[in-house]
Amino acid sequence: MRRADIAMLASVAAAALMILGGAPAMAADNPIASADELAPSERAHAGGMAPDGRVWFVPMQRKEIALTFDDGPYPFYTPLLLHQLESDDAHATFFLVGRTMQEYPQLVERIVASGDEIGNHTFNHFTLPGLSDDEIEDQIATCGALIENYTGGTPTLFRPPHGHYDTRVVEIARRLGYRVILWSDAPDDAKADATEQPVSVIVERVVEHAKPGGIVLLHSGQYNTIVALPEIIADLRASGYSFVTVTQLLADQDQ
Repeated sequence: MRRADIAMLASVAAAALMILGGAPAMAADNPIASADELAPSERAHAGGMAPDGRVWFVPMQRKEIALTFDDGPYPFYTPLLLHQLESDDAHATFFLVGRTMQEYPQLVERIVASGDEIGNHTFNHFTLPGLSDDEIEDQIATCGALIENYTGGTPTLFRPPHGHYDTRVVEIARRLGYRVILWSDAPDDAKADATEQPVSVIVERVVEHAKPGGIVLLHSGQYNTIVALPEIIADLRASGYSFVTVTQLLADQDQ
């Protein structure tokens, strides 16, 4: 989809947003914080991967990159996002919220049918460090069971809501068989003050910080992210990048 098609998408989206009454509500009462909550030293973790299962990026020479989308699935937004990925022949990883999966099972089925990947983003999208160990485990395990119902396989990728975690969260996720998937590139497309990040800023930040083996944090329920996606894909593809799931990225890491 190129600029003329983006303009058409913008008109349709604007009309639909008026009907829907704006952007989707988050799956929890807690407001979303800035997309990048990690300390700079952690974001720049020397090898991209920690022994405890945390992953910021995957060390490799080949120009592969993983687009990841948090939250949802959402009516209107998720179908548009899937359509755009399919149009551009690009795959992505969706970190879904269990409660929203229950509300929109047909959208989960569409993600699976598209060949994209589903990761665990907890059942309620609560901020995990404030919960007890049992509550953390329940949030991850309940969402994981739902994912398995749709994919037929055991999920292994987990991203904590808001990027907030502590050693307990990492250890519990690891015990349940998950890697904690963080990110190397985040354009802050879901802003805490409810104003939309301009499309040009989203594109610029993603493209500027792209790196081989990078993991890009985006959000499913953001209209401007959908509009920015064709240009992100076109610019990175012109620079030699291919778009893979996080699981594929991990499989292709340099040895």
